[in-house]
Amino acid sequence: MGTGKITVIANLLEGMRIHLRIGIAAAFASVMIPLTLGMVGYLYHNNANLALETATQSMTKASEAIVQDVDNLLNPAARVVEAASVLMRIDRGALRRPDGLRYFYEQMEKLPQIYSLFIGFGADGSFYQVIRLPESLKSFGPSARPVPEGARHALRLLDGSSGDWSDSFIFLGQWGDVRGVDRGPGKFDPRVRPWYKSAWEDSATRISDVYTFASTGQPGLTVSKRAATESGVEIGAIGADITLDALSGFLAQKKIGQEGRVFILDGQGRLIGHQNPELAVRMKDGKVELLKAVDVADPIVADSARLRETGLGERFTAALGPDGQDYMVSFTPFPKAFGKDWVIGIAVKELEFIGPLRQASLRILAAGILGIILAALAINWLARLLTRPLQQIVGETERIQRFELEGDAAVRTRIIEVDELSVAVQNMKRSLRSFSVYVPKDLVRLILSSGKELQTGGERRLLAIMFSDIKGFTQNAETMPPEQVLESLSEYFKHMSQAIHSHKGIIDKFIGDAIMAIWNAPQPDPDPMGNACRAVLACKAAGARLEAEFARRNWPSFFTRFGLHAGEVVVGNVGSQDRMQYTALGAEVNLASRLEALNKLYGTQLLVSETVASKLHDRFLFRMIDHVVPAGMSRPFAIFELVGELEPGSAFAATDEDKERCQQWEKAFNSYAAHQWDQAWDGFRGFEKAYPDDGPVRVFIARCKGYSMQPPPADWDTAQRLDHK
Repeated sequence: MGTGKITVIANLLEGMRIHLRIGIAAAFASVMIPLTLGMVGYLYHNNANLALETATQSMTKASEAIVQDVDNLLNPAARVVEAASVLMRIDRGALRRPDGLRYFYEQMEKLPQIYSLFIGFGADGSFYQVIRLPESLKSFGPSARPVPEGARHALRLLDGSSGDWSDSFIFLGQWGDVRGVDRGPGKFDPRVRPWYKSAWEDSATRISDVYTFASTGQPGLTVSKRAATESGVEIGAIGADITLDALSGFLAQKKIGQEGRVFILDGQGRLIGHQNPELAVRMKDGKVELLKAVDVADPIVADSARLRETGLGERFTAALGPDGQDYMVSFTPFPKAFGKDWVIGIAVKELEFIGPLRQASLRILAAGILGIILAALAINWLARLLTRPLQQIVGETERIQRFELEGDAAVRTRIIEVDELSVAVQNMKRSLRSFSVYVPKDLVRLILSSGKELQTGGERRLLAIMFSDIKGFTQNAETMPPEQVLESLSEYFKHMSQAIHSHKGIIDKFIGDAIMAIWNAPQPDPDPMGNACRAVLACKAAGARLEAEFARRNWPSFFTRFGLHAGEVVVGNVGSQDRMQYTALGAEVNLASRLEALNKLYGTQLLVSETVASKLHDRFLFRMIDHVVPAGMSRPFAIFELVGELEPGSAFAATDEDKERCQQWEKAFNSYAAHQWDQAWDGFRGFEKAYPDDGPVRVFIARCKGYSMQPPPADWDTAQRLDHK
């Protein structure tokens, strides 16, 4: 083949474009990725199932071990209590003597989890106790004196052996080593304590509910058993105290994994055991109160308890804590021998059980990925060739959906369908850009985001409605060339539109040189009246800047009057299926238009209704102008002039002079409203001297002069009834 022919073929191939369907089929048919990934996925799935099965078995064994350990914690205390109960039945006097309490002392030395061992007699309320003194305890005993130095235990003897009923505390370093004695009146009665009552509920060894120990004020529980004669006559009860601190210390030693939790809940869902004892209780009104597990500061425990209450059962796996990591959770009932419906909870990260197996699975996955790297490189190049233009087009459509229509959607590709799609998107973008100048942009965004077909109809909604009109525009337009009228009006509308849009308003329509704008539609606005007031003030400021610019060009100035009202109207699509307009309808719309027209009568620029002024009186400065009944309406309403914003530092903040002007006006107006015509006339004349350019003052001076000569009826409501629009 000649060089010339090869060049021709190369040029043809270079200019060739392929179909997207053919390109995707060729890319994925050239490699065996689905088969490879399927094999690796199968192995990974089997390993994952094996890991979960192993984790479940490990969790079950861990739960059983913790339950057994807790049982081993409490059972020795129960055995001591049961042995003392037998001794108490055989020799009631042995445990009433200090030497007889040595048995309790020796048992506590063997069982560090026990805080105290004690006996209470039912006949006279005598009470004998051996207490292990915590190192943190600073004072103890009936006199609340400092704990004697070196004292590790205390014997408490509550009886009448000394002649008077007294409560004696003997502080010991070790047995026989007395470090101090403290005595006080006997006020304690063991027979009313929870542990005593619990012991006499039945003949079995019992565990009390968690309560506050009388001696230290700390929470704990008591293992107790009643003592009775062979015939069942009450002798008393034996008890062993175990503090929640001791229980929590034990649970801390049984921690599973790096971040596992071991905890105990009572039958009411309260946390009575945790590695951190401070989480289980809080002080309320000077008393210790147990917390519900769902309210504790440990998110793992709180989430576990909450999910259990929602019905997930006693064993489940769920995402817990702020990081949302998967934990395996198990709740196991407390040993039934103690008669409590408590449960022992365990929560361990799933990864701590299945981590090694999962790592092995990941190694298999890595080996599979390594085997398809070469194929993936080839597919990546081809996928990039195929998908990059599509991603660009998707980005363009997303920008169009957000109504960001600037620029062109230029996408270069050799794929025919993608190129045609790019051209279609570009044409759509240009069409929407042209269409958007005829309707409010917020409305177009709403139409595009809804994805629904437009239909006629509307909804009732509270809107703020503004009408504006240029003073003397018709006369000015007659003296200007049409091109200049178009240019100046376009410049005017541009600045007014910017002021309205920047304060969340939309322009409903242009009516010649007039503007109708609304707030709170089509998108909701939490502050439609406030935004509308700021927009009107911004329009006023923009109009002042335009006056200077038009004067520089030797154009007639545009002085704009504004009317603002708020009320419930019907807003929606009006028209037919082939031509619609989004607008607001109702009497409140007409009232906003009437307000704009009233500016001519009073010589004002910014008039608002009483609805707006009463709602925003604490945020904007308003001046009461009058009560009127426009033509075609029956009820009077108040109209106000919008002066400025009360917030300091605002771009439209009212000045001190504005506030002084409004105060001076209010004094004169109050006299007018009270039918004090001479006093009102003097007030308005003084106001006119201070503010000679004010429009409303001239109206009220003329009224006061007329009313002073021919007063209105005494029952006149001061409303001006107008006979023309």
